[in-house]
Amino acid sequence: MLQKRFSHPAWIEIDLQQFKHNITIIRRQIGKALFCLPIKANAYGHGLIPIAQAADEAGVDYFGVACLQEGAQLREANIRKPILVLGAIHEDQIPDLLHYQLEITIASLYKARLVAKACENTGLICKVHVEIDTGMQRTGVRPASAIELLNYLDATPCFEVVGVYSHLATANDPENYETKQQIELFQQFITEVIKPRNKKIICHLANSDGVCHLPETYFDMVRPGILTFGYTQNLPSQFTPIQPFFSIKAKIAYFKVVAKDQGIGYGHTYKTIDATRIVTIPVGYGDGYRRALSNRSKVLIHGHAYPIVGTICMDQFMVNIGLNEAYVGEEAVLIGKQGDAEIKLTEIAQLCDTIPYEILCGFNDRLPRYYL
Repeated sequence: MLQKRFSHPAWIEIDLQQFKHNITIIRRQIGKALFCLPIKANAYGHGLIPIAQAADEAGVDYFGVACLQEGAQLREANIRKPILVLGAIHEDQIPDLLHYQLEITIASLYKARLVAKACENTGLICKVHVEIDTGMQRTGVRPASAIELLNYLDATPCFEVVGVYSHLATANDPENYETKQQIELFQQFITEVIKPRNKKIICHLANSDGVCHLPETYFDMVRPGILTFGYTQNLPSQFTPIQPFFSIKAKIAYFKVVAKDQGIGYGHTYKTIDATRIVTIPVGYGDGYRRALSNRSKVLIHGHAYPIVGTICMDQFMVNIGLNEAYVGEEAVLIGKQGDAEIKLTEIAQLCDTIPYEILCGFNDRLPRYYL
């Protein structure tokens, strides 16, 4: 376990061995396709640099980031693998994108010309991936307009087109007509536009659900983000060894006995039915533990699940342990396993009426991360 400079009574644990095992399982399934690991938003809350270093050791081929800042941090941490910036770029970022040798997404002639102008001033070559909008309606150039864009890129010496990609919008429903339509549009674009160019261009479409359910989307590279972190549901049998590797633990900060009919916490949103024992956990919404879990979720103490009572505060919350015993300094598990019991992050997300991505991305750096 890595040691932090300051002791803190609550922390996140990341099991890097399980993470690497997840990569191995996916690698086995995708065959010869390249593995691009999206590590946006602090590697989905797991910690950008340690996760990138572990993934680099595990043999991923590419990294995907959302923005310049993430890519620059990876380069400064000596990550040398190709890094693709999936998000839109802005004019004032272009010199740094070139400096850090990041591969950038181009989806318009306007952005391409801005990059070309910057390259003229520096003499640098820019590697780009052209994003095709096959139905996401978010970013990307439409297939009919992409031909002009590709012709411009090919005719401009400062560009090297290394990839063409699109995003699946409804891959969680493999039988969805729109999913099939997106795949067909992308395949048609490759057949009619990319292959006749007789150049080696990486074509990539599959996200996590695509990797799980749609092998026809693998093409030359796949981008399984949340799957690699262990949170895709309804996994085919070959992927079931993939597991989450993220836990949150804390030391009990306070213990008291509370009489019958007493309100707990702000607003007294919970009142004791009988005399009971209450412990306080030093984690709150200021750490990213959602206030929506008030009076709804549970934590594990001594391998038993106990309910959160009262409104979760910025820095702490209360747990009702009934007439059982727990002592200050003992471990409570907010997400993860303790003995045979488990609090699943997917269950936390359901209680908050959201998805695991949002919960993971919400945990900030006040909770130190320890890598096992």
